[in-house]
Amino acid sequence: MTNCEICGAIRNLDRHHVIPRRMGGSKNPAVHDESNLMTLCRSCHRNLHEGRWELVRSPEGIWVFDKHTGELVMRRLYNPEVDPPSLFDMLNVAEDSLSRLFEALPYLTDDQLKEAFAYASSFGKRSWLVQAAILYEAQQRSTYGDRTLEALGRGFEISQRQAQKYALVWKVFFAGDGREENVNIDVFSLDRPSWYIVAATETSDPEKWLAYAQDRKEEDSRYSVTAFRRDILQSRTVQTPLDAKHGTEPQGTSVQLPVLDQLTCPWIRLFCVRSGKPTPVEDCCECEFRKTKKCETKPTTMEA
Repeated sequence: MTNCEICGAIRNLDRHHVIPRRMGGSKNPAVHDESNLMTLCRSCHRNLHEGRWELVRSPEGIWVFDKHTGELVMRRLYNPEVDPPSLFDMLNVAEDSLSRLFEALPYLTDDQLKEAFAYASSFGKRSWLVQAAILYEAQQRSTYGDRTLEALGRGFEISQRQAQKYALVWKVFFAGDGREENVNIDVFSLDRPSWYIVAATETSDPEKWLAYAQDRKEEDSRYSVTAFRRDILQSRTVQTPLDAKHGTEPQGTSVQLPVLDQLTCPWIRLFCVRSGKPTPVEDCCECEFRKTKKCETKPTTMEA
């Protein structure tokens, strides 16, 4: 092995005994067997021997845990049956092979992940989805902690912002984590990454909002990400106009509209009918709902 089996470093490599030799050595043949040895860089080796990390190794992979918090530091899976050349060929075939492709990603080496990431850019409209899966997988292997995004950006030659958002989208909507996928990879109607990024980063209930966007898109093909973001903003606090004199918001004039969790349905919006014509509450400057939190005629809920 020419690189660290934990972090992938290629310099300052040591040999680590998974079953320790203890002081004075050991006469146990299993301790000196090649299968008990791992190639580690000095940094990872030191973290294990100084008790900061705990290593779990099996034929299926390795897992490193923080010994003080119990949190997973990184994991790397093994499967000798995965054939990288065949895997890359999948990027050129029908999109119904995506699920098989994603299942195999955890078994690629770090260099193969980078190769697949670059190769995926020519895959078409769902290339971002393949890249998101690769970035999430690389994130699971990283030992850089708070600097993981920086390392991902440098390793894959992208911005930290893109690395963060793509990895987050995969984690929120597609990563199994021992359960069924949140979104069916092979059957989803929103192909642009912006839909997922907005739902994952700007809402507290991304799955519900993504379902809302999918339904709105099916009803109206012109429904855009901009309109989606506007709907999200309208579900939040409605602010009164800024004080004309001071340019600041008057004290005590902020009114919070019912949000998704309160209405339980993202298709419901509030309208004021005081003037005899349904008007969105946020556009009705005279509505008492905005001034006193209780309109005299009670705003009526109508389906958008």
